[in-house]
This record gives sequence, structure tokens and C-alpha cells, in this order.
Amino acid sequence: MNITRPLRHLGTTLSLATAVLLGSCAQSPFQPEAGPTIIDEPPPAVSGAPGPAGPRVGPPLGPGLGLPAGQAPIALRPDHPQTYTVVPGDTLWSIASRFLKNPWQWRQIWRKNQQIRNPHRIYPGDVLRFSYDPAGNPQLEIGQREEVPLLKLVPEVRVESLVEPIPPVPRAAIESFLARGQILGAADWQKLPYILADDDDQAIYADRDRVYARGADFDQSRYQVFRVGEELREPGSGRSLGVSGVYLGEAVLERAEDPATFVLAKTIAPVRAGDRLVEIEEDKEVYSFEPHPVPPDTQGTIIARLNTDVTQITQYSSVVVNLGAQEGMEPGHVLAIFGKDRKVEDPVSGGSVRIPGERAGLLMIYKVHDLVSYGLVMQAERSIRMQDRVLTP
Repeated sequence: MNITRPLRHLGTTLSLATAVLLGSCAQSPFQPEAGPTIIDEPPPAVSGAPGPAGPRVGPPLGPGLGLPAGQAPIALRPDHPQTYTVVPGDTLWSIASRFLKNPWQWRQIWRKNQQIRNPHRIYPGDVLRFSYDPAGNPQLEIGQREEVPLLKLVPEVRVESLVEPIPPVPRAAIESFLARGQILGAADWQKLPYILADDDDQAIYADRDRVYARGADFDQSRYQVFRVGEELREPGSGRSLGVSGVYLGEAVLERAEDPATFVLAKTIAPVRAGDRLVEIEEDKEVYSFEPHPVPPDTQGTIIARLNTDVTQITQYSSVVVNLGAQEGMEPGHVLAIFGKDRKVEDPVSGGSVRIPGERAGLLMIYKVHDLVSYGLVMQAERSIRMQDRVLTP
């Protein structure tokens, strides 16, 4: 169900230099940039040829900005490795952080190897190799990928785990919110089917309890159970951005009558009469996105925490920001987190002075609704609080 509204104006315009710096990050995934400015030490000189002096630079610089037109500088870590072997538990962000100061610039140095199946994906055991191309641009590629040999085995029953490509962010940090996060309008929640009662006149229900529900022609075998949660509001204007749902568990259909009969399963919190049933959507490819910065001039606010049991926002905390599909948000968008500005009294000259909020970390969007998005805190450089601003990094 979609919620529509007029587009919100997104903050004040950033400087032209910032816009040019970020322009190159909107390229298609894993396409290396041509001739970018490099912030790094030069590669070793070829034998018999004099090596360049000082930091390497790309093509002629753009007018007045010290950068190639439309290009952002690739900021390499001075201690980056020449090779790295991917291990289980790695993420695209963690690997990129080994080579780049700005992990979202990964696609600018990635070189596709067309001789390898699925060249876009990286798996545990892959050996990544850093080098420079003939034009002097940094690049990263899979230097080695070992295929699993075929073995003749005697017939037996066994269980194998398939090797999956590494995800962009830790799966455990977002998996529950991807599958169980719901934000709908208040009227949309009221239209959903609801739990009427159980079969034993109890006030709360749990796993294996039989319950009855109404409000729909139930045609699926399983549904998710939600309790209508808090309303999310636009900072400043107070406009409603939707109502979040609190995931409680699942309900398995026994009889599709009126009322229908369900059995509760996988409950993580008590279920009550009035809780809502939501159809379970088909699984989607939710880990195919890659880190990339939001467009210039994007500005929003952290308006809620997804895990209400945790009081502090730290690394790998999930939060809600007041930017959604209407502002062009998409999974993989990276934003910088800044604290709120504050006013202090000048003890010498008198009057109040505005102190700007300092950068507090980085946030990556991983699920987008119409009006809001879920973001994962990738870096927490100082305290992060509700109402902190999120901006173009």
C-alpha cells in the first residue's frame, strides 16, 4: 500500500564544489571511473623509466575546483593491502574500508573479470588484487577464484551449506527488519484483517495457541502478526509519515471460514486481540545493493529507532529517516550523520552564538518506503541521537 504526498523540499543547497565531488558516484555498479584524481602514493616506477614525483593525478583539472570535471577524488588508504583473501563474515563495506577512505567509492575501482562467472559477486576464498591500469588508475579485481573439485562419493545422507556471496552489510543486523518491517498509513492498518480471540478466553496468546481472525478472505497459508505501533511525524511540521508496525510472529491458517482459524507460530512477543495480520511477501533479493552516496543537496533527519529495546544509537543500529522513495532514496544510499546545531552564550562579547553540529558517523539505507527509509549505522564516530541530521557525505 502506498502513501502519497507532495514532495518535500530537501534542505539548503550545498556548494558547487560538493556537487561536483559527488557527481561521479552515480555511475552504474562496478564500473571503474576513467581518469579520476587519486589521493595515494604512486605505484612503483617501471624499470628504466623515471617515476613520477609526488601524489598521482589524473587528467587536466576542472576549472577552479582542482578536480577533473564531474569526478570525485578516489581516497585510497595509505596502508591498503596489495592482496586480500575474502573470509566468511566479510561484507562489501568492510572490504572496501581496507582499500578506501570512503567505502562507497568501491565501484570506481572495481574491475570486472569477464572470464569469471558472476564477476560482480565476491565469495569467501576469493583473492582480491590491487593494481593500477595502463592509464594509472587504481583498480581492484579477483585475482584468483578456486573452483570446488568434483568428488566421487558413496551414497549417503548429508547436509551441505551453499556458499553465498558476501553481503554489503552484516545480514544479522538488518535481516529481521527487512522481513518484518512495516510502515503503513493509519487508515491502511485499519483495513487489515485482525485477530478476534483465542479458543480459551485468554488475554494474551503465544506459540501453538489457536486464534480466530476476521477481515479478509484468507487465501494464504501463513501470515505475519503485527501490533500497530507509534506514528512517525515530520520534524517541524508534524505531518504524519506513517505508522510503524511491531512484529509479533506468524499465524498459520487452519480453516478459511468466518471467523478463520489460525495457529500461532514463531512468536517473539505476546499476541492480543486486535493485532493485525499481514500477507507474507515472496522473498526478494535484498542484498544486491552496493554503497553509493545520496545525490547532492539531500538532507533529512533521524526520526525513530527500529529496535525500541535499545536506548542508544551505535554502530549497526537500525534507524528511520524522513526520506523515502519520493525523495529518490534507494537501498545502498550512504548519508553522513551530523549532530544538531546548538546555541551558546558568548561570555565575553555577549549574545548567543550558533555552534554547528559535528559529523557523528555514516548511515546506509537498506529498505525504502514511500515516505521514510530504514538505515543502518555503519560508522559511529561520536554520540548519535534522535533528530540528528543526515546529509550528503
